[in-house]
Amino acid sequence: MRFFILIFASTLFVLFTTCENSKNIKLELNSLFSDHMVLQQQDSVTFWGKSIPSIKINVNTSWGQKSMTESDKNGEWKLKILTPSAGGPYVIDVKTSKDKISIKDVLIGEVWLASGQSNMEMDFDYCCNTTDYSEFEMRTANFSKIRMFNVSKNMQSSPINNLDGKWIKAVKDSIVNFSATGYFFAKKLYNELKVPIGIINASLGGTDIEAWTSKEKLKTIDFMDSHMNSHDKIKLGYLNSRNWFSQFESIKLPSDVFYLFLDDPLGLPESWKDIDFKDQKFINSYDFDQTKWSQISIPGIFDNIFLTNDFDGTILFKKTFNIKEIKGDYSVEIGETIDMDFTYLNGIIIGSSLGKKSRNTKSYEIDKNILKIGLNTISIRVINQNKVGKIGKINLLNSLGNNQSLNGKWDYIVLAEIYNDLEDFKWPYMSFYLYDNDNIDFSKRPKVINLSPNSKSVLFNAMINPLVPYKIKGAIWYQGENNVARFKEYETLLPALIEDWREKWDTNFPFYYVQIAPYEDYNGLSSYLRESQRKALKLDKTGMVVTLDIGETNDIHPSNKHDVGYRLAGLALKNDYNKKITASGPLYKNFEVNGKEIFIDFNSIGTGLVLNSNKISEFEIAGKNKIYFKANAKVVGKRISLSSREVVKPMYARYAWSDVSIATLFNKEGLPASSFSTE
Repeated sequence: MRFFILIFASTLFVLFTTCENSKNIKLELNSLFSDHMVLQQQDSVTFWGKSIPSIKINVNTSWGQKSMTESDKNGEWKLKILTPSAGGPYVIDVKTSKDKISIKDVLIGEVWLASGQSNMEMDFDYCCNTTDYSEFEMRTANFSKIRMFNVSKNMQSSPINNLDGKWIKAVKDSIVNFSATGYFFAKKLYNELKVPIGIINASLGGTDIEAWTSKEKLKTIDFMDSHMNSHDKIKLGYLNSRNWFSQFESIKLPSDVFYLFLDDPLGLPESWKDIDFKDQKFINSYDFDQTKWSQISIPGIFDNIFLTNDFDGTILFKKTFNIKEIKGDYSVEIGETIDMDFTYLNGIIIGSSLGKKSRNTKSYEIDKNILKIGLNTISIRVINQNKVGKIGKINLLNSLGNNQSLNGKWDYIVLAEIYNDLEDFKWPYMSFYLYDNDNIDFSKRPKVINLSPNSKSVLFNAMINPLVPYKIKGAIWYQGENNVARFKEYETLLPALIEDWREKWDTNFPFYYVQIAPYEDYNGLSSYLRESQRKALKLDKTGMVVTLDIGETNDIHPSNKHDVGYRLAGLALKNDYNKKITASGPLYKNFEVNGKEIFIDFNSIGTGLVLNSNKISEFEIAGKNKIYFKANAKVVGKRISLSSREVVKPMYARYAWSDVSIATLFNKEGLPASSFSTE
C-alpha cells in the first residue's frame, strides 16, 4: 500500500510541477517574426516558435489566411501559411488560449539572405564614406518597403534555433546600419520590381567559409576529415577550458578597440577608461609579495608564458631604474608592442597606444615632476588579443644624451586572460577573466581552447541555422578574402556551402556571389582563389559578380559597394525575374591554338567584346615551359586573339593573373571579364 501511495504522490508532484512550470512558459516566436518583417510572396511560408506543451496554436492573417497546429511535448511548434502577391502592410496574430502576439506592419514581397565576411557586413557608417553614394543615400533614402534584418553576431559550438535581431526600414540615416552591399542590391530590385524587398543580413568580418558551413556537410569532404575528427577533441578542450575560467571573475570589453588608432588613453572609448584589472596596487608601488611574480627578458615574446603558446590576455611588466640627477627632458621609448600598452612611471600614466600605432616604436614624454632622483619604477600593462604577444626594446631617453637602456630582466605578473565562453558570448565583446587570487595553481590550467568566429561551423550554428526554414527567394554571398591561402580547398568548399544551405532549406534557391577584388597583400595567391570562385559556376542557379574594375589595390575593403550590389541584383533580375538584360561579364569557355596565336572563347559576351586599349594588357601566354609573357590581345569577332613574339608555340593563356590586376576586357554592356587560366 505504501508503494502505491508513494507512486500516487510522485505523480501528483510531477503534474503539479509541470503545471507550475507551464504557467511561466509564454508564447515565443523566432525574432524573425516581428514588426516590419517581410515575407516571401506567393509561397507557403513557415512559422515556428515555442509555447506551453500540447496546446493549440492559431495563426490568423489580415489577408485572410488561417492555420492551426498543436505544440509538441517540448512546447515546440511549426506551421505553414500561404502568402498572397506582393503588398501590405498586414497584421498577423499568433495566439493560444493563454497568449497572443500581434505582428504589425508586415509586408509581402521578395526575401533574400545576404551573408559573408567584412565586404558584405560593412555598413554605411564604416565602409562607404569615401564614395559619392554614402552621404547622398543616408540623406535621401526613403524606401519604407525595403527592410533589413540584421542577425546579431554570434557563434555557437552546436546549432541553435533562435537569434537576436530586428527589422529596420531603409529610411534616411536608419540605413547607417544596413549592409551597404545588401542595401544597393535591394534598392536595385525594388526600383525594377516595385515590390517590397526584405534582406536578412548574416555576415561577419574576417571569417573563413568553413565557419559558415554545417558540421554535417564538412564531414562529407575528404580533406576536412582530419579537421572534423579533431573537432570533437577541440569541443572537449573547450569544455575543460570553460571549467577552468568559470572560477574567476570576468569583465567584458569591446574587441574592436584594437582596430582603432589612438595614442592618448583619454581618447579611448568609455568602456576602456579606468579599466580595473585589479592591478593598481602593483602599479603604484613595489610594496607587495614579489614571490608571486616571475621574470622575463625584454624585448621578447610572452605568448608562451604557460608553455603552451596559447596566451591571450593582460600582463603587467615592472622594473626599477636609478637616476642620479635630473637634467634635460626625458621620455620612454617602447618598441613594437602587440596589441596595446598602458605605460606608467612611478604610478602615473604617461602614455598608451594600440592597434597599428602600438606596432610602431612610440615615445612617451615624462613630466619632470614625476621623476625622482634615485629609484624610479616603470610599469607597462600589455594587452594581447589573438596574436603572438610581444613587447619591444625599452629605453629611457634624455635630451642631453644621457640615455639609459631598460632592456633585460623584468618582473611580470599575469593579470587576466581572454576567453570567449560561448554560453556568455556577446559580439563584439571579449571576456577578460581576472587572476586576482594569490592562491591560483596554474599547473592545473588546461591547454586553452578558445573557439573563435573561424572555428568550424560556429557561425552556421549561431547565425544561419536559426534562419532555417524562413522562406527566402535566394542568397547573395561576399566572402573569400580569408581563404586566399587555401585557394585549392575553396574550389570544394564554396560549392559545398551552396549545397549545404540548399539542403537545409530543402530548396534549390539561386545563389549569387562576389569574386574578391584586387588587393596588393595577397602574396600572389588571389588569382587562384578567384579561379576557384569562377569554377563554382558549374552549380545550377549560380552567378558571379566580377570586381576587377572597381577594387582598390591598397584596401582589402573597396568602398564601392554600389556597383557590387547593383551587379548582384542584375543577376537576380535576369535569372529569377525574367528581365532581358546582360548580367555578367565575359566568362572563359575554351581556347584553341592556331599557329602562333591562341584564340579564347567566352560565355556572357553580351553584344560584343571590348578591350581597354588605354591600359597594359592583362593577358599572358606561355609555351610548354609555362613561362608567361605579356600578350598582344585583339578582338576577332566573338573571340580574343593572343600572341607574343617571345612565345613561338603557345600552349597556355591566362588573364588578370596577379593580386593587383585591373580589368581590361569587358563586354559592350560594361561588365568586366573574370580572371582565368587555361592550365
